[in-house]
Amino acid sequence: MIVLAYDHRGYNIMLEIKKYLDKKNIEYIEYASKEYDKADNYAEYAMQGCEKMLELKNAKGIFCCGTGIGICMRANRYKGIRAGVCHDVKTTFLARNDDDINVLVLAGNSIKISKAKKMIDTFLSTPFEGGRHNARLKLLDI
Repeated sequence: MIVLAYDHRGYNIMLEIKKYLDKKNIEYIEYASKEYDKADNYAEYAMQGCEKMLELKNAKGIFCCGTGIGICMRANRYKGIRAGVCHDVKTTFLARNDDDINVLVLAGNSIKISKAKKMIDTFLSTPFEGGRHNARLKLLDI
């Protein structure tokens, strides 16, 4: 299960991402306005998405706002959520492999759907390496 959370600045790309997930038969639940709403609030959707992820235990998330930064900051306030703003396939791979992110955060203002699809595939297929990275992750929830 993938949890989607996004505001108006992620609305258009997330419409395309939902089509992509549907095509791949990947189930998702979303937290966002049902239609474009410039007055919506990324923090509210991040909270709802994180709470659902924690309830589901091993879910992953794809969150999006204009820069990705605001929704990422809100998501990372939850113990057990490791959100990372990624800009390309390489940063997505490293964020999964080294940092075990469970929320891929995209910048709705600047990401193209073709790149986002490749990043999503990398996010969903890359395992966490563990090993020396475990000690670092333990320090995140102090």
